[in-house]
Amino acid sequence: MTFSQHIARFRERRACAEPLPTEVAPYTSSTFFKAKQSGSKNKARRWDHRFSLESATHESSPLKSASRSKQTKLISLGTARPTPEYYPWMSMHMETLDTPLEGMASQSSLPLMSCTKGEDSYDFSVAMNYGYSAGSPQLLRFITEHVEMIHKPQYDDWESCLTCGTTSALEIAFRMFCNRGDVVLVEQFTYPGTLAAMRGQGLHALGIEMDSLGLVPSDLEQKLESWDCTAGPKPFVLYTIPTGQNPTGTTQSAARRRQIYDIAVKHNLYIIEDDPYYFLQMGNDGSGSKSRGLSELDEYMAQLPPSYLSLDVSGRVLRMDTASKILAPGLRCGWVTGSSQVVDKFIAYSEISVLSPSGPSQVMMYKLLDQSWGHDGFIRWLAALSQKYRQRRDTMLRALERFLPMDVCSWGWPDSGMFLWVVIDLAKHPQLHCAETASRPLKLCQDAEDRIYQKSMANGVLVSKGSWFSVGKPQDRHVSFRLTFAAAAKGELAHAIRTFAEAVKSEFSSN
Repeated sequence: MTFSQHIARFRERRACAEPLPTEVAPYTSSTFFKAKQSGSKNKARRWDHRFSLESATHESSPLKSASRSKQTKLISLGTARPTPEYYPWMSMHMETLDTPLEGMASQSSLPLMSCTKGEDSYDFSVAMNYGYSAGSPQLLRFITEHVEMIHKPQYDDWESCLTCGTTSALEIAFRMFCNRGDVVLVEQFTYPGTLAAMRGQGLHALGIEMDSLGLVPSDLEQKLESWDCTAGPKPFVLYTIPTGQNPTGTTQSAARRRQIYDIAVKHNLYIIEDDPYYFLQMGNDGSGSKSRGLSELDEYMAQLPPSYLSLDVSGRVLRMDTASKILAPGLRCGWVTGSSQVVDKFIAYSEISVLSPSGPSQVMMYKLLDQSWGHDGFIRWLAALSQKYRQRRDTMLRALERFLPMDVCSWGWPDSGMFLWVVIDLAKHPQLHCAETASRPLKLCQDAEDRIYQKSMANGVLVSKGSWFSVGKPQDRHVSFRLTFAAAAKGELAHAIRTFAEAVKSEFSSN
């Protein structure tokens, strides 16, 4: 099905649908907005036996459950919500780019989006009140359609719900599935925020080897096959960043994802798919490629790798998406998708913690994505955003080739995401052959990494130490650094790489 056909199908479905509820914090669900199935798809398996001890006894707040009534026009004497009459704001007005990334547009040409009290499509007083933890029906409808269009889940009872960003979502997911002392499988280099969340819950990370395509299936298989149950329960949760991986920038191929999913089925793993960089597709060379006969949008869609959600036939994947890398991180809004049972449990946790994403953030996303851009405009934005980041990536790659010493430095060519991973071989380090340091190569690695980091920062360039991301045994006679081409001004990238390169070269000087 082409992208245009998807859009037409969603429009037909909306034309026949009931009006969205307009009351405060209405009960809503992805099931209201999904395509009606003929019963040809399987149901997800249940995970009661795999929920944590805490999660197994966790239930929704009775006050929140009472507010889920589908009956409208209720006079509420039971919910302690302040009356909108006393809110000090009457409306919110936003200006946005009409054409995605049309940065040269004049202020007068920017369309004005407004949300006001009493508005039919999204009443501002409703947005400013407490919200339902799954999200507003206005935004959840768009997200459900988006997930269905992009990932096409293969089982019947899947759902999405909104989150307050992936950091919060991960903390909830670990609480749902893990007990203190459990081991979680992760890539050997991974996001430090995830490791911190795990440590806070008494969980232990077990690093799986990586190569140029990310997590290595054979090492995952070996660690599971050889697991000694006397050392503790066999790991059940696999956490992975499959696209534009943070920090290495690697992207798992379609074949590799299928291998890893098959291992998950064999060993009954549950996969947490953290995929914030999925839509930042830059190609594996500077020229890109075109598929004959495809429209611009279909060409972009063809670049997207199959997600674990799209491969999942039994509900063993919880996929996490976020607005942070594709719209703005200050929105603190994202969404998770999984089986109805898992998403219901996730919502129950949200009800007693974050409650729901910010109402103004949901208004901003709804007005932009649904009312202004639509699904086609959103995909055009993502395609254009990918091209902008590709230009930045290529600028940084050219600078790396120009300034870094090629005899000791190596790096990959990321086709997704925001990161370059530079590995420095210390085999030629002048101190390696000194008697004092030869017996302590790990200390040499630690000291060399810190000196490069400190010198680069002293000269005005901040990089990230590879050791911050490392899980398990340190690299042997290598140090790594994560560089991002997303944050600095494009015109500053070459200068920044030159400064970093000078710090690297100074480490290998004999003085």
